[in-house]
Amino acid sequence: MLSSESPYDRTILLESDTIEYYIADVGGAWGIFREGMQIATRRDAAEAISFANFFADRETLMTPQDVRVIADACLKRTLTAMRYAA
Repeated sequence: MLSSESPYDRTILLESDTIEYYIADVGGAWGIFREGMQIATRRDAAEAISFANFFADRETLMTPQDVRVIADACLKRTLTAMRYAA
């Protein structure tokens, strides 16, 4: 499930028990971030989501922490446009 909530908009970053993968527009491509550090770039939105979900799913098997994938508002608009085009 994707959320438009951005962990980078918070004024005070508190340590959390949740590991976050964040997908954001980085100028013509989609950056995938894990805990604020960019780990990959994908040109296709679906590939970016797939990449982030794969690593998030894999991480749920290795750690007791909650893991979630969130996205910026630009990706949500792109997905909406893709749904209307289909």
